[in-house]
Amino acid sequence: MAKVKPRIKAAPARDEDEDEAPPPALRPGRPMPYSGAWLREKIATYAFGTIVCGAAMITAAAWMGGSLGSFGKRMDAGMGVIMHAAGLSVDKIQIVGLEPLVEQRAREAAGIQVGTSMLSADPYLIKKRIEKVDAVGGVSVHRLWPDQITIIAETRQPVALWQDQGDWRVIDQHGKTFARVDPDDYLHLPRITGRDGAQAAAGLLATIAEYPDLRGRIDTAQRVGGRRWDVKFKGGVEVALPEDAHLKDALTSLNLLEDRNRLLELPLTRIDARDPDRFALRPTPGAPSSRGA
Repeated sequence: MAKVKPRIKAAPARDEDEDEAPPPALRPGRPMPYSGAWLREKIATYAFGTIVCGAAMITAAAWMGGSLGSFGKRMDAGMGVIMHAAGLSVDKIQIVGLEPLVEQRAREAAGIQVGTSMLSADPYLIKKRIEKVDAVGGVSVHRLWPDQITIIAETRQPVALWQDQGDWRVIDQHGKTFARVDPDDYLHLPRITGRDGAQAAAGLLATIAEYPDLRGRIDTAQRVGGRRWDVKFKGGVEVALPEDAHLKDALTSLNLLEDRNRLLELPLTRIDARDPDRFALRPTPGAPSSRGA
């Protein structure tokens, strides 16, 4: 039987310009055909390059007789130059919420200068430095790329004296004590006593500030049972206020009676304002009695 030789088909004619033709263009909106393997390869390449460069720089520093510590400083300086050239150095330091004098102190405490590398402007470290300024509270620091540091804070205001285990301390509008403030310089402020009084004082003072006639006459405020206040006004009248949930209503009524009848100037030792419908008055001994208001 005769053998049949396989036929070899000739390859189709090839266009002479085929090798020069550009690859087909991607349609707008279609993702680039990058695979996971391609991405891993690129990352590995960059990582390897970084390691090689770092090793070369350490070798060069050792060859020049420099220590690793001095090398680190030189490297930081070099990174600063690179970041500046790339437009990634601090160009603006913005401070929001502070009074001018306090703002200047906060700016100095921040320890960051225009021209510093954005990488070295650590928001956490800046925040810790500014919080050491006694007059500054509520600090937050934001690094806004490529070239801005924004610091948001508030000026702490002395609002009262708080008795802490027999010692008087100055507290701010949030009930936090000042570390380096002399209480003798603030004897004109209201005095707060009682357990948890410092934390609760912020709510009392903020509410009573809506009634200037009452706010200016506070002498002392004692926290009772962690839920309400006994407030003594200048002149000697003590007012028993209801629980915090009803504080505003009681102060509104008290302010109205003070405006109409000068209630706090009457010969009274105590006003019980815990009943929302009727205040009970305790007259000064020897004065005409009163059933209430």
